[in-house]
Amino acid sequence: MSAHRRPPIPYPDAPRGSCRWCGEPILHPKGERAGEPNRRRRWHPHCVDAFNASDPREARRRVRRRDRGICAACGTDTVALRRALRGRGERARRRSRGFKPRGSLWELDHIVPLVDGGSHDERNLQTLCTPCHTRKSAGEARERAQRRRGDAEDTLLARADEVLARSETLLASLRSPDPEPR
Repeated sequence: MSAHRRPPIPYPDAPRGSCRWCGEPILHPKGERAGEPNRRRRWHPHCVDAFNASDPREARRRVRRRDRGICAACGTDTVALRRALRGRGERARRRSRGFKPRGSLWELDHIVPLVDGGSHDERNLQTLCTPCHTRKSAGEARERAQRRRGDAEDTLLARADEVLARSETLLASLRSPDPEPR
């Protein structure tokens, strides 16, 4: 997996008995060694959960368990569809329904895209079948392009107004009578 997809471990070289995620010492909770560093551990249990939550593969697994492969947009059950499409002629049946010939029938989608300020939080993730995800992504890209075009037009108009104001000021200064020479 790419390193850019998951945050780096903050304390990778932490000595045994110190957590690699938070850097705090890991202590024996009870018994005759209570309060002493536990040199057999390298992570606090809650830090392991935080680290796993930052893994995109784990997010995909959690969303798959939560949504059970049902598309949030059209309600298609991708698990049942996979079973129904199996066998000879699967590629043609997939294409006729708008799916790619190979690969997954569902995709993990950000409800609010990352580009627009969304997050990798599980509440911002949903299951979409491949055709619905393609349509949604194309629509979002179209909206972003329109916003950029609108911003570019606004910038051009603002520049034109500035140039017009400067030229009017210059014309006014040229039309005004020169002060008399001394």
